[in-house]
Amino acid sequence: MKKATAPIDDAMRPVQRTSVSDEIIAQITDLIERNVLKPGDRLPPERELCKRFQVGRSSLREALRSLSMMGLLDGRVGEGTFVCDKGQYVERALQWGFLLDGKKLQDLSETRMMLESQNAYLAAERATTEDLAAIADALAGMAGGLADEGRFLASDLQFHLLIARATHNSILYSLLETTRNYLQEWIKESLAEPSLAGPRAELSLVEHRQILAALQRRDAEAARQAMAVHIRSSSGDLQRTSRRSGSG
Repeated sequence: MKKATAPIDDAMRPVQRTSVSDEIIAQITDLIERNVLKPGDRLPPERELCKRFQVGRSSLREALRSLSMMGLLDGRVGEGTFVCDKGQYVERALQWGFLLDGKKLQDLSETRMMLESQNAYLAAERATTEDLAAIADALAGMAGGLADEGRFLASDLQFHLLIARATHNSILYSLLETTRNYLQEWIKESLAEPSLAGPRAELSLVEHRQILAALQRRDAEAARQAMAVHIRSSSGDLQRTSRRSGSG
């Protein structure tokens, strides 16, 4: 990894705003936008940054955490803090926009219903033995991940993408891939409410089993209906979680 060089030393200046961390965020964001800091650049050590900004370490760390959450920086233990590829920022912005925009949530629900229910219908008709085995493996990953959120989420997402692939329609698969970030955040946030997390994951597993069973029977209409039931169910839980977050 390359270390950011002299230009950023001259570009950083003492902080004067009331909100110290906001000023640090503004300066670093500006440096990234002007390509003074480029993807892969490593920021100077914390001690040096504190000296250049003339701020305390707690304010600096608060700003760096915020920038990491935004997808602009990547803090690596033992290595330092690096500038991310701008694509990561776009991805995070998509996720935030989804969470904060109720209309977008409704739009995604409608899109999923139209796209994924049809995917299930076609997959029931067209899936190969290998396709069905891969979907079953993703379902097994969900079952084995009930106590491991990361594994459960990854397997859930893979289940839906594999069904799209099993349609053997490259455009349908590409359309679902396009919504991948939204879909991933949907799955994550529908399980985010502590009071719902366990029951929601178990119910989701049951719903996915029903989808797979219909696919294995080659019952296209049953597969479509099972997918629709799952999307309506998870959409309802996600809407409730979103309202709780908004009221909090």
